Amino acid sequence: MSTYVFGDIQGCYDEMQILLEQADFNPSSDRLWFVGDLINRGPRNLKTLEFIMGLTDPVVVLGNHDLHFLAIATETRRASRKETIYDVLPSSHLQEIIDWLRQQPLLHYDEETGYVMVHAGIPPNWDLATSLARAGEVEAMLSGPDHVSFFSEMYGDTPAVWHDSLQGMDRLRIITNCFTRLRYCTEGGQLELRSKTNVKPEGFAPWYSFPRQGWGDISILFGHWAALEGGTNDPQAIALDTGCVWGRSLTALRLDDGQLFSTPAPRSPEIVSYPLARTLQARRPQQKAPIMTRHVSPS
Repeated sequence: MSTYVFGDIQGCYDEMQILLEQADFNPSSDRLWFVGDLINRGPRNLKTLEFIMGLTDPVVVLGNHDLHFLAIATETRRASRKETIYDVLPSSHLQEIIDWLRQQPLLHYDEETGYVMVHAGIPPNWDLATSLARAGEVEAMLSGPDHVSFFSEMYGDTPAVWHDSLQGMDRLRIITNCFTRLRYCTEGGQLELRSKTNVKPEGFAPWYSFPRQGWGDISILFGHWAALEGGTNDPQAIALDTGCVWGRSLTALRLDDGQLFSTPAPRSPEIVSYPLARTLQARRPQQKAPIMTRHVSPS
């Protein structure tokens, strides 16, 4: 049994299928993890969601694009022209998709493998127990009856610094921003949410560059930051967004031996059928090693 962790797919369904076939993914025994941003900006969002929802026990953390989709789908946010989720909104399974996404976490910790998975980042002054507890606050809101009010107020960059006294949407917003939008911050946890490149804004540094107290040997898997091109210079901070939606590549990591698989983008939208996808279609709901790179090309 192997576990594969995918970087941001964002509707790049064809590339996902190519990687699965090149990695000899076995749906009856292997597991798939996803670092969030399953959809939006790419060409095949509905097929991507249908495939992942049809897997047996996929592990998914929500990204900012997934949350943005939920805000649009629940009619609390208007879609802009740059959205590519118009194939999902008319789906007869839309409510099922909304309900499924609302049950997904912001943070996943697998004690057996020693990995944490998050979409964007974790403030350096939050330990694992704190991070899990704060993620749980937002997860409870997402899965609860007041989720629509959350979507209407989750947007914004403030507050930029955590205080234990924060309450209500200010508290939930900064937690959400940390896990789904964070790139740069200070050692004390002040967020800088506008910079997207690998050029540090003055006074800030990448969230993973600071010492992390209380994390031990735990490694953090994350996406969101395509400009890093998979490089952090930190073996315990593993970046998996390699910009597939921007025409670069889609990357997956096999946790068992640390091997990376990568396939280039873009792919032709005419590729519409894959053996593995057909096999899984009927299922719709209802020790860490050094990382080695292997680039695979579609046959």
